[in-house]
Amino acid sequence: MSKELLLNETQQNRSFNKTISNVFKASLVGILAVLITAVPFEQFIAQFAGISYEEFRGGMPTLYLFPLFLIYTAIALVFAKMKENLYISKRGAFLVIFAFHYFIVSFLPELEGKIYLPDFPFYPVMLSGFILAIAVVSLIFYLWKQEDHPELKIGQQIKFHFSSRSTLSWVWRFFLVWILFYIVTMIISIVALPFTGEYLDDPVNTLGMVVPSMGMIFAITQFRSLVYILVTLPFIIFWSSSKKNLFLYLALILIIQYPLLGDGLAYFWPAMYRLTDGIVLALQVTIMSWLYVTLLWKGKKSGNRNAEENEG
Repeated sequence: MSKELLLNETQQNRSFNKTISNVFKASLVGILAVLITAVPFEQFIAQFAGISYEEFRGGMPTLYLFPLFLIYTAIALVFAKMKENLYISKRGAFLVIFAFHYFIVSFLPELEGKIYLPDFPFYPVMLSGFILAIAVVSLIFYLWKQEDHPELKIGQQIKFHFSSRSTLSWVWRFFLVWILFYIVTMIISIVALPFTGEYLDDPVNTLGMVVPSMGMIFAITQFRSLVYILVTLPFIIFWSSSKKNLFLYLALILIIQYPLLGDGLAYFWPAMYRLTDGIVLALQVTIMSWLYVTLLWKGKKSGNRNAEENEG
């Protein structure tokens, strides 16, 4: 009995030490994000490229650097767990996580910022976001070592995944999840309209946003939907744990990266708009995470190592 107690105590100590180590590593990622954000990369890039630059909204206030630190610390913790469940080579895992992080956190918001906000400095901010993303993901992979699987053939894994269903089945699944992004977005936006409408009811409103036509909004939303599918699909293909775990991790990281990082640090927006929009986006990405995992998960006939995985 004493041996069992000693074993349990040892395991608890190891678990505690591992948790402390992970928090410390994640805090280093948070510090790196703050340092890179505090450096005016946009100005340097604009000057180097010979582009006229006016600092957008006056720069991030110092008060927001601590929430930025906490958010990137959380991002590091979640990504560290997600990469453990990617049955793929180190290089492949790096590309999967980098693409997921960069396109959702930087590329899409900056592209839409150029559309909605006429004074948005797109190119300098886009390159600055790329620098931040590559630095953050690189540090995550440096701090959390990962077992490499050089013997794995990515093409073969992809083939196994898609051979688990018929072509027609994949076609309607991709089309459905692609179009549902717009439907879910519109439904949730309509529900939130009583709270956000006062900021959007003028052609040029108090946020400085130019509201495009419904056709343009549809095109923007569908492009965003396509990008979300492309950066999420690799997780679904190479995931080595259960479908339920993938849904939980995917929803969590999307909530952190999209509404929490986006609306939480949007200091130039009114607080009520940020709160309402953040709740709306959190609900949206949670629903879409469930749809991605449900519709794009491999079929029963997959030759993949996870084909018989418990989907619960």
